[in-house]
Amino acid sequence: MGNVSVEEILEKIDIVEIVSEYVKLKKSGSSYKALCPFHPEKTPSFFIHPEKQIFHCFGCGIGGNAIKFLMNIEKISFYDALKILANKADIELSKKADIKESEEKKKAKKANEYAANLYNKVLFSQYGKRALEYLYQRDIRDEHINKFLIGFAPSNNYLLNKIEEERLNKDEFVLAALLDEDGKEDIFKNRIVFPIYNIREEIIGFGGRTIDDQILPKYLNTRENILFNKSASLYGINWAKESIKSKGFIILTEGYFDVLKMHINGLTNTVAPMGTAITDLHLNILRKLTDRILLLFDGDDAGIRACLRNLEPILKKGFEAKICMLPAGFDPDKFIDEYGVSSLNNFIEKSQNFIDFAISINSQLYDMKNSRARAIVIKEVLKLISYISDEIEKYEFLKELAEKMDIKIEILDKYLEEIKDENLSEKNKERFYTKLNEPQMDAEKFLFEIAFCDKKYWEKLSQYKGQLTERIEEIIMAGENLLKKGFEITPSFLINEFEDEGIVNFISSIAIKDNNEIPEDKKEKIFNDCLKKVKQKRLLSEIENCKKKMKEKMENGDDYEEELKKMQKLLYQLKKEK
Repeated sequence: MGNVSVEEILEKIDIVEIVSEYVKLKKSGSSYKALCPFHPEKTPSFFIHPEKQIFHCFGCGIGGNAIKFLMNIEKISFYDALKILANKADIELSKKADIKESEEKKKAKKANEYAANLYNKVLFSQYGKRALEYLYQRDIRDEHINKFLIGFAPSNNYLLNKIEEERLNKDEFVLAALLDEDGKEDIFKNRIVFPIYNIREEIIGFGGRTIDDQILPKYLNTRENILFNKSASLYGINWAKESIKSKGFIILTEGYFDVLKMHINGLTNTVAPMGTAITDLHLNILRKLTDRILLLFDGDDAGIRACLRNLEPILKKGFEAKICMLPAGFDPDKFIDEYGVSSLNNFIEKSQNFIDFAISINSQLYDMKNSRARAIVIKEVLKLISYISDEIEKYEFLKELAEKMDIKIEILDKYLEEIKDENLSEKNKERFYTKLNEPQMDAEKFLFEIAFCDKKYWEKLSQYKGQLTERIEEIIMAGENLLKKGFEITPSFLINEFEDEGIVNFISSIAIKDNNEIPEDKKEKIFNDCLKKVKQKRLLSEIENCKKKMKEKMENGDDYEEELKKMQKLLYQLKKEK
């Protein structure tokens, strides 16, 4: 077979047939509904729109097209899901390279590949001598450097000079966020550089560690771009995925060097987020590989706080969580260096479930012989149990807590109900303030609700490119890419342009509706009002970025006249939009 597009495969299959192989569907008007296969529920909140070829669950928020459904239900890669659909459509899928990609993504990937290989060569040159010595001191050897493609970015716009010298397309490197937005400066300077891969083993960005501890920030990630989303990226996922499947669990730690040292020493099911707490996007990726997570952190105050912060989303998403806290002041990298991997494995074998961990941590803060203190500790643990959605699992943990704290389960159950009511009240309060203070979110939804059902509004929206929020700009760009390939802009095709599950779920949540909620005679006014709000949000975001740059330049004693002029221009534009 010659080149085949994903869209051509999607045109030949029916999402209703695909989903009905896994879920019992019931007709509901022009749609189908079912109990969601991705989270426990008693009332159906999972819907399929046959005409638009998409699904969306209003309970857990997951959505997508037939490919996304298979990826989530089978826990398989994009390409494996595509092969299943191609087979059902009687299309012979020759190889991964035959699948058409967004041109912008191709260019950004190409720039990343070039930079990664260049930085790796530089590390072994005279420019990288100090960085190489630093890596050797941390017991990272040449074979490890080459396996993980670690590199070094010198401080003299080395990448930019190479691009100009070899007459490469500078725009591709701006697109990949390797150069600044004007294409005049390298982003990474005087830093050890770690390529960041996605689960499909494509380089989507970089992390840079300064070799001079006086330079801040110590760690710098690629800025958000068409490939890289910090909240959906996990360092090491490409090397860890097969090991996670075979071992049945994932080890989550905090830093690049932790991941490297763990992999070098055989603990190859280890990954780390990009300097952030674990997010729902991270967990959606991990859910396709396992439902068991081991948190491995430094046992100091910061490590304990990070662990507790991560437990909430992990438990809410239905993962089994174990916790291994190392001695205070020791991250996995340092612990392996000083005590060896055997000692680390001994610690891991003694990992606690979240109840034992919470009791242990809180027991250090409170006198457990004191009744009031015991009540505080019990309530803290109950908060964690309240995050679990599965009722049977929740009951088992309640029993365990009752036994450990020598208290009747009925009392715990009563307190748990109170916590649930508090959580519900907080959620409602949060929703109210979100609606009050962030009308732009609704504005974005209304814009696309109108644009999806009326092409002239999509065209009108496209005219304001460069003035809209990042999410809207990305969706418009994806629509333009579909038109270039000769395809109609449909929700199913648009969804296929994105790896970011946040955007996928956003599109499906809007498109699943029957497009009859906005009265025809009010459509234009609603569209224009929402457009104004979105433009205001973009300007406010740019003003904030400008303030940050000004502050940085002021602190460094640099001239900030350019930023001041830009700020004045933005404030004037904002005034005009009001």
